[in-house]
Amino acid sequence: MDQIWQEIKRRLQKCLSKGQYDLWVSSIEFMGLEGETASLGCKNRFHIEWIREKLEARLLTTVREHFPLVRRLEYEIFSAAPAPEESEAEVLAAEAPRQIVMSDLIKRSGPVFNPRFTFDQFVVGTSNQLAFATAKGLACGQQLYNNSAYILSRTGLGKSHLSHAVGSYLRREAPEVRVHYVTAEQFANEMIYSLKNGKIDDFKAKFRTGCDVLLFEKVEFLSGKEKVQDELVYTLDELMYRGKRILYTGNAFPKDIPKLTNELQSRLGGILAAPIDPPDFTTRIEIIRKKALSENARLPGEVLDFLAERVTGDIRQLESCLIGIIAKSNIQGVPVTLDLARQLTETMLDRLPKLTIEHIQQIVCAAFNILMEDLRSSKRRKELSAARKVGMYLCRRYTTESLESIGKSFRRSHSSVLYAINDLTRLMEKDSKVKRQVEHVSHRLDASCLC
Repeated sequence: MDQIWQEIKRRLQKCLSKGQYDLWVSSIEFMGLEGETASLGCKNRFHIEWIREKLEARLLTTVREHFPLVRRLEYEIFSAAPAPEESEAEVLAAEAPRQIVMSDLIKRSGPVFNPRFTFDQFVVGTSNQLAFATAKGLACGQQLYNNSAYILSRTGLGKSHLSHAVGSYLRREAPEVRVHYVTAEQFANEMIYSLKNGKIDDFKAKFRTGCDVLLFEKVEFLSGKEKVQDELVYTLDELMYRGKRILYTGNAFPKDIPKLTNELQSRLGGILAAPIDPPDFTTRIEIIRKKALSENARLPGEVLDFLAERVTGDIRQLESCLIGIIAKSNIQGVPVTLDLARQLTETMLDRLPKLTIEHIQQIVCAAFNILMEDLRSSKRRKELSAARKVGMYLCRRYTTESLESIGKSFRRSHSSVLYAINDLTRLMEKDSKVKRQVEHVSHRLDASCLC
């Protein structure tokens, strides 16, 4: 068994940076198998949190290559006693909710909500005020059009936090309300399971007549799955007819998600949409301050400012860097300093793919359904001009290449690139349709980096 575990770790080592592997993976212990669960040992709660948030999907896939029956991972702290700075209550608090899997959906009487994702723990700023107010209003029973709302953003900006916050609030304040939390993938899997096992009537009853509030995450997963979309439409119609509340989350506006049926687009497009934008510097400062407080960690002002300036990708990434700094400080018994923050941040951020101009151009061509030679040509058709502007804008945003280098790749001068970027920036501020188009291509670019 130990030999197999070492092979699993070697596989992971190949796709991680040396710093990440040495700090987070090399120390994981294999504790054993029980049924469909593999138990892993970690050093402390910070270690467990990082593995859950950053590595669990890849880790589970690698484990299942050797143990095909494993469906989930569980973690435990294998040290004999907690570190001196951790109280008994903190060690007990390390037991976060397990990953929701099929058996949970079928057997449990209610959903499991992340205790960290509450309204009190959500940092409100200019980028997310509408989304926060919408989620809080839905939880409190305020009247919304069709009693439904759709929260959208790219990954890591707080959609799931608000969805879990609604569930946690209702469980605490109105335990008689029947709340169903499900991702689009879980909904599809449970529907297929029910069809294969002759339980489709139970499935329909659960979501249509046994539900008062439906929290439905990651709508984009339904792209191209027409039968599942049809079933969801019937479910939504029943819930809306009965005046029930529904909160959806997704990474784009419904009309920008490819291969959604007209019926589902109509249902989703006719409700309040609340987008979340990336947090500004002030909001990032408050996020770090609040997270550090929850971990009983004191950060020097220079470290707080450094993190807010350096990590701008998303909230999950920001919190992961902070947790990594605190974890290394605790594991090595050293204070949190600016040098430690610099070292850990670079280690954790170097896993991000180094995007090239050519790769961005390929994604833009696929998004606009045009040829690379046309993108780089002197042709001035409207769709080609729009694609070039988006491509230049994203090259400037995602790479460190100069305007001259970007211009050469598009066969344009650096001044043409600068004009295109500034022009697109102005258009995005004035025209929400243009902004959504750029965000859609950005989502495709982000998704391509995970493949």
